[in-house]
Amino acid sequence: MSSRHAKNRPFGLDLPELFTSEPMLPSGVDADMMDGLHRSSGKVLQLATLTHQAVARGDAAAAEAARASLERQLAISTSLIDQLLLDGTDQPTTH
Repeated sequence: MSSRHAKNRPFGLDLPELFTSEPMLPSGVDADMMDGLHRSSGKVLQLATLTHQAVARGDAAAAEAARASLERQLAISTSLIDQLLLDGTDQPTTH
């Protein structure tokens, strides 16, 4: 642990709750969809990490498999964002 960090204070002590908590959500935002987006975003981060690790160790097959999974998960996350932002309309998020 770094000497710059207060050892007697746990990480995240005064951090706000995630946006998945209903009281912090603006009116009209679906809490279940926000929870789904939160979980999907976590999976994106995991898959990006797996892809990075596979590339770092030179494992092309594992990197390609992780990258393909990452693409699919990003599509799911993007779809959830579109549904939340556009209230279910068919206009996709600009990429």
